[in-house]
Amino acid sequence: MAYIERDLPVEELNPLALREGNSKRPIYQMHKWWARRLGSVFRMLTLASLSPEDTTPDRLWHHFYNSKSFEGKVILDPFMGGGTSVVEALRLGCSVVGMDINPVAWFITKKETEAVDLTELNQAYERLGKRVAGRILELYKTTCPRGHDAEFVYGLWVKFAPCFHCGAAIHLFPNYRILRKADSVTVVCPDCWSVFKIQKGEREASCPGCGRSFDPACGNSGKGRFSCAACLREETVLDAVRRLGGPLPLKLYAIEYFCRECGRDHKRADEKDLALYDQARREFESMKASLPLPSQHIPVEGRSDPRPVNHGYRQFWQMFNERQLLCLGLLLQGVRAEPDRNLRELLLLAFSDCLDSNNMFCKYEEDWQKISVLFGLHAYHPIERPAENNVWGGTYGRGTFTRCFRKVLRGKEFARATFERTLTNGRSARAHVPEQVDGRVAQDFSELNSSANALLVCGDASEGLPVPRQSVDAVITDPPYLDNVMYAELSEFFYVWLREALKDDYPWFEAEHCEREREIVKNEKLGKSDASFEMGLTQVLQRCHDALKDDGLLVFTFHHNKLSGWLTIARALLSAGFYVSAAPVVRSEGKSGFHSSEGNIKYDAVLVCRKREDLTWVAEWDELRERIVGSARLQAGRLLRGAMPLNRVDIGVVTMAKCLEHSLRHVPQVLQGDRRLEVGEILAEGWRLAEELAVDMEAEYRRPETLKRHLLETQAKYG
Repeated sequence: MAYIERDLPVEELNPLALREGNSKRPIYQMHKWWARRLGSVFRMLTLASLSPEDTTPDRLWHHFYNSKSFEGKVILDPFMGGGTSVVEALRLGCSVVGMDINPVAWFITKKETEAVDLTELNQAYERLGKRVAGRILELYKTTCPRGHDAEFVYGLWVKFAPCFHCGAAIHLFPNYRILRKADSVTVVCPDCWSVFKIQKGEREASCPGCGRSFDPACGNSGKGRFSCAACLREETVLDAVRRLGGPLPLKLYAIEYFCRECGRDHKRADEKDLALYDQARREFESMKASLPLPSQHIPVEGRSDPRPVNHGYRQFWQMFNERQLLCLGLLLQGVRAEPDRNLRELLLLAFSDCLDSNNMFCKYEEDWQKISVLFGLHAYHPIERPAENNVWGGTYGRGTFTRCFRKVLRGKEFARATFERTLTNGRSARAHVPEQVDGRVAQDFSELNSSANALLVCGDASEGLPVPRQSVDAVITDPPYLDNVMYAELSEFFYVWLREALKDDYPWFEAEHCEREREIVKNEKLGKSDASFEMGLTQVLQRCHDALKDDGLLVFTFHHNKLSGWLTIARALLSAGFYVSAAPVVRSEGKSGFHSSEGNIKYDAVLVCRKREDLTWVAEWDELRERIVGSARLQAGRLLRGAMPLNRVDIGVVTMAKCLEHSLRHVPQVLQGDRRLEVGEILAEGWRLAEELAVDMEAEYRRPETLKRHLLETQAKYG
């Protein structure tokens, strides 16, 4: 038995996970990946899975902070995604086999794990700067209102459309605020575009330029509709898109600048600013045929989310303005000129990551004075007022290429000198751990444990794994959660650009689009149902069963807010020949605190699975029911002591995890009277239990004295 089957120290682990959810490790900030799991959690899962059951808790935590080499152990992840399991296993001295069908995931993990000389990486960045930085920055010059040369931080744009009735130009302003600070609000005049400040709390602004009085909080658009000030007619954005035959046009109306004499502020986009953009537009038109730009159409058939296509965007390049396309094309051209492959690919990783914040789907956050990235949500979300970044970057600005390169540099610095967070009396600190992420990439499995320690494969795990039978000590993974994230649909935004630099080096970047047909997700638009997801997952788990040693563990994280999700996982495990030997519950990856959203799932079930060997353990449902209720209450109490209050969906995760743990080992010998219960009936009973416990436990934990006690205990211990 492994330690993880006896216990998982969630009281101490969950506060660490909470802190990491708000500030992920530098190596996992190198590039966007969706639903990326936490390094602290996967480090502990790996340690606890490979440590024997007689390991003491103190010894386990000693290894967590002081390293532990599992040389000779082989860890497999058939859904490696952003590479968390691969990185954490390498840190612990394991050999790893990581696989993913998505080329972007493969590339991110490859660059997280491959070693690099940091001096040489900085030199490659400097060479790139000499090639392109000056030319890009020339396209982002501006002046402050007093005429000083200033840095362009953000350009603020607004969509507009001619009124379908009277033809007047309608600019889609949800409101006329630009920035809200403690004592002032910066606003834009809807008539003359003057930018000025008013006192916070004022409900009426009087424009110093034209005298117009208006309410800055009341715009003319919202919830997908906009109105004409001239004739008061209304129209939906989608109707306007269909009428115009494409995306709504944009107007540059304001600039955020940084002047070394006057400071950081906003101004109206003046004639020089507009002329400079027009110059960039003309230059782009003359050069676009020679620039490495994506030409692919955005796939329409089978989209789970109709956006951005239904907003008129037909090709990926349309998500950028002409200045962005020119600068990104020049930047990618410069990256491709770097002769060293490893350095070139790390620069390319920074370039790809900066795409998330250098497109016309980025919103200016009026309360934070920065832009939000495109994929802050797991969706393409067109907005009325996008913000344009300074592509290369200056003193300020989120997500510029310079800042994205620094993220890559910090990630590789972490790889050379790793650390873990500690929490003492509510204070967080870093503890150096004598480990490195030094991925020496193998060409095949036979090279592992000799000259190489990482086999990374871009391919479909359901068709086969690149490992011999019974060669893997543990499978540690985070599988897709049905329709939770459409990885191919989202990552294609990065893929089409990466392909311009990688298609001649790697065959999985040759195709025009990401692989969607074989992706294991639920997507009714592509004909992918619960049944097809279950079949695909079952095939991968069967491959894992073959690859695992007889005493090896399959360990994966899972949560879902519907019974169907849990039933799919249960049937896939049974069909692949596994049962659940333990099911602790840990913090999930999201950002949250004591006041996180009521409906969000904050916890993952950790399903620890062993091979079924013709189990014939008979159990009565009434007895199992008592075990499930008791262990769910015990687990919930431990979570409360270690992290934060539970909501109804969290209690559902805890209960369903314990239902799988106590019942799957007995299927098909679970009896209710003289009748055998099918797995669907068992989980339906478990779901009813979860609903009952949610009502019962939530009421208990919401009692003022109970909640206050738990909050005080948690805050006193962890801050």
